Amino acid sequence: MSTTPRPDPAQDPGTLPDTVAELLRSPFDPVLCDPVRLRLQAALHGLPAEASMAFTILRTTLGLSDGNLGAHLAVLVDAGYAEGAVTWRGKRRTTRYAATAAGRAAFTAHVRALESVIEGSRPDTGGDDGFPPAARPPRRPR
Repeated sequence: MSTTPRPDPAQDPGTLPDTVAELLRSPFDPVLCDPVRLRLQAALHGLPAEASMAFTILRTTLGLSDGNLGAHLAVLVDAGYAEGAVTWRGKRRTTRYAATAAGRAAFTAHVRALESVIEGSRPDTGGDDGFPPAARPPRRPR
């Protein structure tokens, strides 16, 4: 099988440098590619390690229906990224969810992959990336 050589980015401005092309192939977590699940995992990830959040709080915070939230939480639980615990107060049931260690690691890796793509896609403009100084997002040290 023969491969076609990639055009030289210096000669063809419409081609990406190899470093950027490699970053664009960064592995994203398939479970967290869904925007609702990413937001859910971010909410759980933002809690202290031993903390949890009630289903109703997640529903209100993220503006989701019970069915939509339940379906996405089930995917996160099945993937081992979140865990639920049911408590009873009298006849009232409350389900609380927390991020697992695997979920925290997957979220961190997914965010790093997204940041790599974003960072790699910025044109090298000598500091002028199109953002006014006050709106420029901070660059994270590697």
